[in-house]
Amino acid sequence: MLKEELRKRARSMVKIPADFQTIIEEYADGENGDGEAMFSWINEERDEGITVKLDLEGNLTSLTIDMNHSHTNEINLSVEERQERAEQFLLLHYPNALEDLTFYEMKKLNDAYRFYYERIVMDLPLKHAGSLIDVDSEGNIVKFSYKAALEIPEIPTTLIQKEKLIEHVHNRLDFQQTITNLYTNLHHVAEDGIRLVYEPEPSFMTYKADVLSPTLSIVHDEDVQENYVSLQPPPNTAAQKDLSLETIIGITEGMEMIREVDMGEEKGVVWRDRNWKMEDHDLSMDSFFKRHSEDTVKAFISKKTGIVRSFVWFNERSGNLKLTREECLVKAIDFLQTILPDYDKYLQLMVRDSEEEFEDTRKKEVFSFRVHNGKGIPVQLEIVVVAVNRETGLVDHYSGPSMDIEQLSEISTEPAISKNEARDIFFNHLDFELSWNKDYGGESESYILVYQACDRYSRTPIRYIDARTGEVITAKDK
Repeated sequence: MLKEELRKRARSMVKIPADFQTIIEEYADGENGDGEAMFSWINEERDEGITVKLDLEGNLTSLTIDMNHSHTNEINLSVEERQERAEQFLLLHYPNALEDLTFYEMKKLNDAYRFYYERIVMDLPLKHAGSLIDVDSEGNIVKFSYKAALEIPEIPTTLIQKEKLIEHVHNRLDFQQTITNLYTNLHHVAEDGIRLVYEPEPSFMTYKADVLSPTLSIVHDEDVQENYVSLQPPPNTAAQKDLSLETIIGITEGMEMIREVDMGEEKGVVWRDRNWKMEDHDLSMDSFFKRHSEDTVKAFISKKTGIVRSFVWFNERSGNLKLTREECLVKAIDFLQTILPDYDKYLQLMVRDSEEEFEDTRKKEVFSFRVHNGKGIPVQLEIVVVAVNRETGLVDHYSGPSMDIEQLSEISTEPAISKNEARDIFFNHLDFELSWNKDYGGESESYILVYQACDRYSRTPIRYIDARTGEVITAKDK
């Protein structure tokens, strides 16, 4: 279809409110004649939006409708009625879809039910193929996606025995004692919270199902060895207190706040130079990102504490300095002392053995710090990052801990079960489940049948063993 025809077709599929404005019209030609057209409309004041994606033949491939207003009528359709609406919508756009796709499962979301229609082979769905449809309480389709499977995999004639896989895991598995933040929307736990756990290593346990000796479906490179250096506060330097957010981030008088967004526990704030003007303006994706990000400074701030959790300068700053990496590290430590006064108790500088010396032309020096509980036990996925501009000595990027690190000192570090007991619990729950995964090793799209390690009861991956209670903590999704 021509661009004008695609635009008209996109508008015919959804009702665009009068107070919405067009922000994106993007046309992308792909290989072999395929491609995509994307259209987005928003009401920026209410943070509402509608996005439609079509293939170049005009078929709907994706629809997202984000509206903040609450439902005003008393319609509250049953699950069965919502599924009927989902199938009607699917067949409206793909009349023959149910010849290839089968209803597979349904999930309850906050204000909608999500229905999955999958291409099934060996009673298993092909990943990243099929359709998902979200239907709200009034029967409105608020999310839709469709992707056809380009190649149907052959069914293997022979599968490896699970016992061989369990033996292979048994010979290589170890456990790392760590602290982690658990969330009810991600894990099968009763409540959110920080816990001392044993984490299985390696955590990736997905094997090719049709190879008769244990063979991982993805071979990971050897991990780069990292060393951790303890920190001390700078001598004779008092931490600055009661600094404004703007001072900490480096916002100048010549800048203004252009956007503030409520993001739940945090708020996002964006600044830009008062005199900034965009030279070229169109409805492309590139233009959209320029309007929202070019020459800006973006920060995320905790609404509970008012502390800056992270910020990044997209506005390039230049100067006449030529700081070494060691001098930049001093600047980074000075900054940490300001924003995290007790940083030396909970942070360790991460140093890689294979870290190469960068050329003097490198504009920024980036430092990563591992978060631990004050007694050397690491906090999983908690990394503090500080990037110092070598020309200005200023911090251009900071990413802090997602939690109040002082909470870490309150967590008991004495496990009630040993590593060997955690290992026994793990293997009492370990099983393997067949699944179709995308095979990214070939030149074209294809699938590979794998055995994915899982908990024998929840059928989802085992993430941790609670070091205090022995509870098996599993993921909510596969």
